Amino acid sequence: MLDYIYRPEDQAIFTGRENELAQLERHLLGKRPADLHLSGLRRIGKSMLIKEFIRRYVGDSTVLPVYVNMEELSETPEDFAVKFIGWQLYWLYGKGETLPLPYLQLSSLIFQVKDQALREALQPIVHELERARPDRQRLLQEAFAFPSLMAQITGRRVLLFLDEFQEIASLANFNQAKNVLKLLRAAKDRANNVVWCICGSIISEMDAITRESQSPLFGQFSHVALYPYSRAESENLIRKFIPQLDNRLVGLLHHYSAGSPFYLVQLLRRLNLFADRGEVLTENLVKRSFVAETLSPGGLIHAYCTYLYNISLQRAKGYGVLRTILDLIATNDDPMTQSELARQIRMTQGAVRTNLKELEHIGLLHERDRRYYYTDAILRYWVAYVQHGIEAPEFPGERDLAAIMVELDRKYQQAATELGQSREELVRGMMRRFARQQVPGDIFGVAEDVLLPCFSKVESYTSSDGRVEIDAIGTGDTSWAVEVKWKGKAVGRKELEAFVGKTVTMSVKHWYVSKAGFTAGAREYAADVGIMLSGEAELQRLGELL
Repeated sequence: MLDYIYRPEDQAIFTGRENELAQLERHLLGKRPADLHLSGLRRIGKSMLIKEFIRRYVGDSTVLPVYVNMEELSETPEDFAVKFIGWQLYWLYGKGETLPLPYLQLSSLIFQVKDQALREALQPIVHELERARPDRQRLLQEAFAFPSLMAQITGRRVLLFLDEFQEIASLANFNQAKNVLKLLRAAKDRANNVVWCICGSIISEMDAITRESQSPLFGQFSHVALYPYSRAESENLIRKFIPQLDNRLVGLLHHYSAGSPFYLVQLLRRLNLFADRGEVLTENLVKRSFVAETLSPGGLIHAYCTYLYNISLQRAKGYGVLRTILDLIATNDDPMTQSELARQIRMTQGAVRTNLKELEHIGLLHERDRRYYYTDAILRYWVAYVQHGIEAPEFPGERDLAAIMVELDRKYQQAATELGQSREELVRGMMRRFARQQVPGDIFGVAEDVLLPCFSKVESYTSSDGRVEIDAIGTGDTSWAVEVKWKGKAVGRKELEAFVGKTVTMSVKHWYVSKAGFTAGAREYAADVGIMLSGEAELQRLGELL
């Protein structure tokens, strides 16, 4: 089932995400459906989640799931209109079990349509395309209205999944299509029995489409976030590849994959290749697998990083300067400020700021407290070596990697720190979605349910002398101070005491988030002074409730 769209090997290794699937079910299949924006980092599993959802409901006679990769459509408006409609008809008739090509060209599409009512619905498109100069605005209007026609004619709710949705913006480069999002919004407002679920790999562009007030689609989509795997989810996937793997090595694989299903699968496949050559599964072999997969030209992580690096820079302006900035941030031990970068590359701060904004826009960097970090820490590790001509053999022995292995733990600890910075941004984003929801107290390590405040402002805090930094301060009717530690060691009492010490002059409620949890002494101290505590699993549960 769905073999042409969702490979059987991918179906076999799909793991976890039951909470996210349940959210999709509630939003898309409920009595009062809601259009969704599914967000998350690149390669976090958004497309696979959608395909798994479709697999589960493609046989349901009350709904018609339609999956469209917009990256394959956004050429000319004429081509877009045919393919956008063609994919809908493919899912009606082909159901993901046949090749889609006959549905993606107008000359063959017409012969695939079995229903007279749908053939008649195609006629306005056919007639418009027969004109010497088709009206592109009319074509887009007809294309965006077609899901509603499909729902009306088939009597089924159309579930329209649009992957890489940000690519629709490329249509605005054509005459008569500059208002493409307005046209889509108008059709969406008129649609009946159609639910939209959009996602994309460039977070900044998706946020601009869905969250900026000047966008026609502002406020039109509920938000569902897809986070990296928890350790438990990583372990479930790991056991599908290596059932008896030692728990310590499970934790190491979770660490080096950063909770990314894609990275984890590639590391497991590389580890199995080493094992097939007679190597014993050890901590050292896990590290060698990571280095080989990331730094050898034959590694799929290496190939993905090469693609991501090149394709992202192709979307941007100023290729040479952007490469220099990425290289400096990757190789420098500490995160860099705009002024530090300007001094290094001998450019004005204004010029560097423009280039940093471009790198943020294409999703390679993010800024926190005036310092810049890679969004993908594994990409940073790749840039630091490969862009300096350092690559690894396909199946390196310990001697081959002696120098790199010495640096691995230090370099990757920096990468883990960057992931922590991203997690702080995630926590601040969650706090901005607090709206007086009542949630179970165990999410915050307390007995009673917690009523989430509605903050007027959420931001990081740095004192005027620069000595005190707090990851998040939420202010409103009540104020919260939040600290986030996303490392492999449990937080102890001393860290909590230091956190309280930072806020002695503030009237705030304290919340501490730690990936690895808390020691018994820390929990006892937190109970005494009233600090709320959340681990990785609790943070994920909270995200699902917002």
